[in-house]
Amino acid sequence: MATCGECTFFFRVPENADDYEPDKGDCVTEKRDEKGTYWLSKPVFVSTDSCAHFQKK
Repeated sequence: MATCGECTFFFRVPENADDYEPDKGDCVTEKRDEKGTYWLSKPVFVSTDSCAHFQKK
C-alpha cells in the first residue's frame, strides 16, 4: 500500500519548527469554493497509509 511519504501533497516539517518530529510532515491540499482558493493542512507521518487524495510524486 502507498504511504503519505510517497505523495505530492506531503511536505516534511523542518527541523527548526516547534512541532518537529522525525518523519513528520503536513498533508497540504488546495481547495476552491465560491469565495476563492484556500489550503487545508493536517499533520501526518511518512509511514501513514495514503488517503483518497493520494498522488504519486
